[in-house]
Amino acid sequence: MPGQTYSTQAGSHEKFKGRMLAKAQPQEMLTKLGSMDEIPQNKSELIEWRRFLPYGGVDNQWMAAGGDTDFINKHIIQEGVTPSADSISWIPKTATLQQIGCLYSYTDKMRYVHEEGSEVPPEMEEQAATGLVLAREMMVYGEMKSCTNQYFGGTLANTTIAEVDGPPTLDLFQRISRYMLGKHATTVNKMLKSSPNYGSQSVQASWPVYCHTDMEKTFENMAGFTKVADYGSNVQLLDPDYEIGAIGRFRIIINPILTYLPGAGDLIAQWQGAGTSPKSDGGTNIDVYPLIIMGRGKNGGDAFGQVALRGKNSIDPTHIPPSQKSKSDPHGQRGYVGAITWQAQANLNDDWMAVAFVGTEQ
Repeated sequence: MPGQTYSTQAGSHEKFKGRMLAKAQPQEMLTKLGSMDEIPQNKSELIEWRRFLPYGGVDNQWMAAGGDTDFINKHIIQEGVTPSADSISWIPKTATLQQIGCLYSYTDKMRYVHEEGSEVPPEMEEQAATGLVLAREMMVYGEMKSCTNQYFGGTLANTTIAEVDGPPTLDLFQRISRYMLGKHATTVNKMLKSSPNYGSQSVQASWPVYCHTDMEKTFENMAGFTKVADYGSNVQLLDPDYEIGAIGRFRIIINPILTYLPGAGDLIAQWQGAGTSPKSDGGTNIDVYPLIIMGRGKNGGDAFGQVALRGKNSIDPTHIPPSQKSKSDPHGQRGYVGAITWQAQANLNDDWMAVAFVGTEQ
């Protein structure tokens, strides 16, 4: 996209100049979850997390079904006999830091002559910061969607996105709960503070479910759904603006930036929803919506890890006004606004989180 010039957008001559209209503003959600790490300078481009395995070395499993007697016998010792020493092992998870940024430009004529000249640079500054938040949110969203603990709406035998032919159901969430609990996962009870500083805040224990706003109607019509208005007075919302209700311990949070997959599912004729028709942008195949479900380890540990965008060094902003002359701009005719930051993220334990691919009602 070219830089802002005097003629990029016409002014409002002979018109009443009202307030600047509010624009769409994405909200930080997924980037507030999981393990948060600040990376100091001059250390590495790699960040590594380590997950220790339980006794026996089987991931997320202390004993097999029916293995309680065997587990006990391995821990019984004989009088006067030193038992054999055991060892522990772990799984490393790494992610590579990526630099992300954006840059806007404007001319001196735009700044000093155009009637909106004083408004444009501050708006560019705000949009630069907003753009970085959105870019980080989408990077985290993409990583979470790659979780290997996957579920598919509709026919129980479905194993791919292309087979999705139904909406979320109570049975779907019960299957997710059973699996995660069986892997020693539990509910999330903290997330990153909504402030510029590092640190977490306590939240009511639950499994957050993040999805697109198109899912609202489907959830509200779903058996077992409780609206926020029916929570009661002592329930703390995970997100006051976007939380719409709950299914048991699953709390549903919607956001328009959590994009869906148009026409990626089965044919409309295969829809399994009772008394409804599925949403389909193309009119042939069902649109597929990812549901991101987050948990954590029962005795500590997070399902997801990332670099927290917090602290004074988290964003490096740039604003070079057109009045600043240099060898590349000897007359000071161009101004620039931008910002850069770093991001890394990784799924740390796929069994403590889940992604469900479902359809939604028309």
